Amino acid sequence: MKRILSRIAAALGALALTVSAAPPPQPATGLKAGAARIDITPAIADLPAPYKSVADRIYLRAVAVESDGKRAVIVIADVPTIVAPVAADIIARIAREAKVPREQIVLGTTHTHNAVRVAAEGIGIILPGSPKFVEQVTVAAVQAVRQAVANLQPARAGTGSGKAHLVGNRNVWSPAHGRYIADVDRTGTEPIDHRLGVVKFETLDGKPIAFLLNYAFEPVVAMAIKGEISGDVPGVAARIIEARSGGAPVLFTIGAAGVPFYRADDTPEPQRRGHALELLQTYGSVLAEEALAVAGAMTTSAEAVSVGGASKPLICPGKATQPFNLPDRCAYSPDSKLPACDFRTRDADPVKLELGVLRIGDLAIVQTDANVAPALGAKLHRATPVANTWIVALTFGPMRFVVDDAAYPHNTYEATATTAKAGCAEQGYLSGSLDLIKAARR
Repeated sequence: MKRILSRIAAALGALALTVSAAPPPQPATGLKAGAARIDITPAIADLPAPYKSVADRIYLRAVAVESDGKRAVIVIADVPTIVAPVAADIIARIAREAKVPREQIVLGTTHTHNAVRVAAEGIGIILPGSPKFVEQVTVAAVQAVRQAVANLQPARAGTGSGKAHLVGNRNVWSPAHGRYIADVDRTGTEPIDHRLGVVKFETLDGKPIAFLLNYAFEPVVAMAIKGEISGDVPGVAARIIEARSGGAPVLFTIGAAGVPFYRADDTPEPQRRGHALELLQTYGSVLAEEALAVAGAMTTSAEAVSVGGASKPLICPGKATQPFNLPDRCAYSPDSKLPACDFRTRDADPVKLELGVLRIGDLAIVQTDANVAPALGAKLHRATPVANTWIVALTFGPMRFVVDDAAYPHNTYEATATTAKAGCAEQGYLSGSLDLIKAARR
């Protein structure tokens, strides 16, 4: 009996030793995030005309998110647009660098109208391009993604929404002219989205890693600063938050955009530049303060989230309308020296819209390579099953604008600028987006 008890005691001792030797439990997290920011301001010697100087520096920012073995990457550059062939090349490079499917990549811009287009052509729509700048942005995108992936760490995340009443619809009904004209709607009767979407990623001990913002703002305030590089209002808002958060990169995405209520374009020289800078700081400060307030009240979680993406191109019959419904393209009054606003439309080749959805937890990013008209954006927000649905206009692609059918007979600016015929884009965008929102969750 003593021998049996001795053996039992020895076995229990060995078991205790085995248990005590096991590693202590580690804090579990299913979510990781990493971010990076790279300066892409061109050297003065490399600036194409009409640029001659730098008002404020511009950046490319990246965020990598990982959960349950799935990864997504978001890259936003302070540029007006990235032309389709260059965007496709950069996305392919990001996919290889980050080992992530194309559908789980967002490559976008802040649409600032005071920067070089990411295009090899020196002359383009309003703004110049530069082969050297294409190379600079391409290299920066890959570097930023590499750094963001290297910086991946256990994280907490939260999503919230605030409001900022800084924009109006760009179309105004003019009884005097019997048509819509391009201006700023101050009546509040035309659709516009004042919501400011905010996502915060932070370390497990609460240190900010990165912020994502989404607001329906057309960054044209800095256009009054002629010949100077600027990140416009998105750049100001991002720099303020980055300074207040210890340098956590801030990625500003553009929604179904309206135009700012106030601009300095008509301010006489030499006060124009100073007025524009004041407006940039004011708008940027309001957005930054609202975003920080939303983030400060936000509940974050380290639990695993679903990460997924889906994409599907939309092909529409093409058209071309002349002139564009803009004050500098056609006349609204008989005494103008401009041609009359006699809109004429002809058939053109079919046009493609790149449409995709990235899902990160309770956030659905609906991305297009064209601007989305506010009225159409409002329809998607009413139809989506996901409360946190962001409309993100990535670049000024082949379709230029995705427009609701009701706008075409009125020849609004977006209806004259879009290259898609009426009767295709609205239904294709809405049904396609809803289908992709569901598909990206699987």
